[in-house]
Amino acid sequence: MPFEIINAVRAKSTIRVVGGVANTHINLSSLSAQTGETVTAAAIAQVSTSTNGIFRIYRGNSGAGTLILELPSAAINLVLYEYDITFANNATANVFVEHTGTAGTLVMQLAKTATYTPALEGM
Repeated sequence: MPFEIINAVRAKSTIRVVGGVANTHINLSSLSAQTGETVTAAAIAQVSTSTNGIFRIYRGNSGAGTLILELPSAAINLVLYEYDITFANNATANVFVEHTGTAGTLVMQLAKTATYTPALEGM
């Protein structure tokens, strides 16, 4: 399934997934915005979908991982961070997205925990 990752240093990563029935595997390491940023964990902070099927979001490398969210065939917009909520189950694991519909779009923001080289100093 085609996908795009938009990363920002010291900020959230945005993932956009489009298309029909397919699976998307997103490595935690691909959320780094630059060479000196090492992402060690990521929590789901916002999810928007539109589909004629179901989007399932797992933590791990496949659908055998931990199911975090199951989003039905309706327009969904969960802005979790506004309520200081994130889905962080197995936050150090990769993200796996499964889509059962023939068409759809998922936009997901991940709040990252990372280390930086050089470290931020003087604040």
